Amino acid sequence: MSDGPEQVDVLEGGLRPPWWRRAWAALPPPGRRVLVALLVVAVAVAGVVLVGERAAEQERRERVALETTVGIASSSTDPPGGQVRFFLVVRNEGPLPVSVTAVEGTGAGVRVRMRDEGARPVGAGGEIEIPLSVRLTCPTGPGELTAEIGVRREDGGSTSRRMDLEPAHVVLEVAATLCSVRPDLRDHELSGPVLRGAVSGTGDR
Repeated sequence: MSDGPEQVDVLEGGLRPPWWRRAWAALPPPGRRVLVALLVVAVAVAGVVLVGERAAEQERRERVALETTVGIASSSTDPPGGQVRFFLVVRNEGPLPVSVTAVEGTGAGVRVRMRDEGARPVGAGGEIEIPLSVRLTCPTGPGELTAEIGVRREDGGSTSRRMDLEPAHVVLEVAATLCSVRPDLRDHELSGPVLRGAVSGTGDR
């Protein structure tokens, strides 16, 4: 039996192989197969997790959740004769800011749209008030007040949501009353001064 130092494989040039190569060489074949299998499983799991995280982030960026409420404001003195103003409160229930780019809708005897051009930004959890143009399309009939709301996401993508505008009676009851008195009215604007076409007998165009 030799009492000399233990022999170690030496690479050409006198360098010892790296530790991982020595450890791999020391493993028996079954151990190597188990290690390779574990590495494959680890890589597969990491890939699944990464894909899942990317999908979740993509879904978060594209998620748009809105709540809407129709409102009405009126004044009896300013301007002379009074005025009525319809508006839509839009609340952003999604996780990221969005911008409302359009509101287009119809109901029994009316057509509604966003009164002014331009995108209206609304932060996550915030709300905005959008003035509405409400025009008569008499005659009226049964039906809900629905609208397509255009939205631009934070990532620049665009989408839309079709929504029932509630409470619809705020608009539809006014339309029904005017159309019952003046069934010939067409394209008359309800948002604005009261003393206009409805009184003079001409539609506002």
